[in-house]
Amino acid sequence: MRFKTVLVHVDLSRHAPVRIALAAALCAEHGAHLIGAAMTGISRTVFPRGYDAPAGTLLASYVDPLVQTARRALGDFEDIAGRRGVSHESRLVSDQAPEALALLARFADLVVVSQDDPDESLGYLPSASRMPDFVVFNAARPVLVVPRAATQGAGPRRVLLCWNGSREAAVALASAVPLLQRATYVGLAVFTHVFPGESAGGAELDDALAFLKRHAVRAERVLRDPGRDTGRAILALAAELGCDLVVMGCFGHSRFEELLLGGASRTVLQEAALPVLMAR
Repeated sequence: MRFKTVLVHVDLSRHAPVRIALAAALCAEHGAHLIGAAMTGISRTVFPRGYDAPAGTLLASYVDPLVQTARRALGDFEDIAGRRGVSHESRLVSDQAPEALALLARFADLVVVSQDDPDESLGYLPSASRMPDFVVFNAARPVLVVPRAATQGAGPRRVLLCWNGSREAAVALASAVPLLQRATYVGLAVFTHVFPGESAGGAELDDALAFLKRHAVRAERVLRDPGRDTGRAILALAAELGCDLVVMGCFGHSRFEELLLGGASRTVLQEAALPVLMAR
């Protein structure tokens, strides 16, 4: 299996080059098409048909710098994708970044964004706080979250695949198959207080391993006690096994309220020092 279309968020943040390089590296491995999307940061409700403020107007004086910033970011994207030699295209979107990415994701196999960085504020855009959360919840596609600490973009080879028998975990497992098929190690991890036995997710572990094997993925079962904090237990196990990717379902406590992630999902999104593929 291969990804055919990868969507990457493009901006002028210090994390953008690594994020774009990783997306381009994945496209090179999979023969996929790369779409780089840069947003003006103005809601599409203001310009439902795209940016069309008349030149010389007060509105244009506010919006034009945002458009030019997005175009500069797309220029950087073109340079990185061009050097990698992958099929690619640039999109300048009149919208806020989270909403635009969630919409564009409908026509992609994978979305690549960066972990939130509280130490970096992009003054030319509205706050992007919790953007990965929003995209994961609304994209209907797997989202690869690149950590703040990332220094180079390369496809993952050692993967920790978190399993608890839930629908979200099943979606994440299936979504990650193209990456798992290229991995040198896959650990199928169950975090449980009961050893052995029919813990949450444990009853289906053999079926999950068989599913992966039929997709040419050989996985090793790994059982761990999560202690009091499953999120940190996931990150500790990933470090112990030398993994460079975590795959997990994303859990939320409410869809009516803004975005309330479950404890493990929140911890991993905020604290991971390695890429995380989330799906729901």
